[in-house]
Amino acid sequence: MERLSAIMQFFLGKNPTRVKEQGLSVYSPENFENDLYCINHHGAQSSCIINLIKSKAAPVSIENVDKCITSNFLKCEFDPTVLDKWYFCFQFNESKEFEQQIAMFHQGTTLSVKKLNVKTIGDIKIRLLEIEKQRMIGELYRLTLIQNRLRIKQAEDMNHAALSMIRKIGED
Repeated sequence: MERLSAIMQFFLGKNPTRVKEQGLSVYSPENFENDLYCINHHGAQSSCIINLIKSKAAPVSIENVDKCITSNFLKCEFDPTVLDKWYFCFQFNESKEFEQQIAMFHQGTTLSVKKLNVKTIGDIKIRLLEIEKQRMIGELYRLTLIQNRLRIKQAEDMNHAALSMIRKIGED
């Protein structure tokens, strides 16, 4: 088990008012969702973004690599021969080990102060499997997210079609 701070560099986002003053393109919560659910094209980047409010991680897509992150996000950069980006996201988003560690850091804090911080994230320990196993797990996780997104979209489309038919019947 390795501490994240031993294998990653962290870059905290800027204050939102400063970003707007400088006229920079801002990384938004929608960008984060698009990166996580593979709506954007992912390149060979070895960096991830942690949404500090949602306590979720996503790889940075090519479309969003140059966007400026705000203080609600934390950028993590690491060596892709040591850690696979999708394996990291799987561990951060889904693993019981991470969940328990994050819960321990949150003990004693009020509900309104459950936002993660750089020190907390740096202290989290990750089990580093050999890189090929990480890549297999990461790729399965990525495909699972894509399938889930497609199922949700299909359900929404079916719901929309059914409601349109109901409205049409009601108009006749």
